[in-house]
Amino acid sequence: MSRVKKFLNDLDDYELAYFAKFKVKTYMPKTQSEIKKFISDKGLNEQRIEQLIAINPKRESVDGKIRCPRCSTDKVRTEKVEWTDTENQAGFADEIAVIDGFSGKATYKDQVICNVCGFWIKDPNFEKRKKPFWHYIADGIFNIFTG
Repeated sequence: MSRVKKFLNDLDDYELAYFAKFKVKTYMPKTQSEIKKFISDKGLNEQRIEQLIAINPKRESVDGKIRCPRCSTDKVRTEKVEWTDTENQAGFADEIAVIDGFSGKATYKDQVICNVCGFWIKDPNFEKRKKPFWHYIADGIFNIFTG
């Protein structure tokens, strides 16, 4: 059994619905077709997926675990990442991290990502934030001048 199928077998129908809607397209085409076959074998079509997402009973559960705000699963991964986006941060810990950075020490923070729907729960470096519109304009102008 492939790792993907093993992971999919561990998902309940609600988690599988979120996975189908948000995460399938992040896989390579061959893996996508394997996942889509698994989903259809489970009897899930687009209409059923939307129904399951709408009635997700996990939204009500409060058990102290880190849960995804989008799909309410507790299947998340936490990774220690080097904190690089210290710009315009305020707070004692942030100030210490900036000072440590000047001396060559790295500061690490937790990055938490949902394994089911791909939602970034904690993103200390703001890798998934959207750039402001003026950034796109500045990038375009820069590209024109640099060729």
